[in-house]
Amino acid sequence: MGVDVELMRVEQRGTSPKRRKLIPLAVAPDPDEVFVRLVDQVRGRGTHPMLERVDPYSSLILSPAEMPQFLSELARLPTSTAQDVEAIRRLEDLARQCAADPATELHLDGD
Repeated sequence: MGVDVELMRVEQRGTSPKRRKLIPLAVAPDPDEVFVRLVDQVRGRGTHPMLERVDPYSSLILSPAEMPQFLSELARLPTSTAQDVEAIRRLEDLARQCAADPATELHLDGD
């Protein structure tokens, strides 16, 4: 089960959650489960607390304020192939875009 990462713009008029609207901006799919495999390599060690919350069976929503930690943990993932490096690069690109725009969220959606 892969985890697709999607950058979303959040539009919300007023305070009612019913008025919350998500607009997809960009996506980094994980059809080969590269991201999940990399996260599984560090799971349980306590070195990547944010990434350990990633679950291939549920969703995790991260705010722009969480992007520095997310980027730091991505940079410390053990990569051994070009496919690993490319997958992390795509996630870093989305995380940087999210960090730069307070009206966005990063959605990590499992299958």
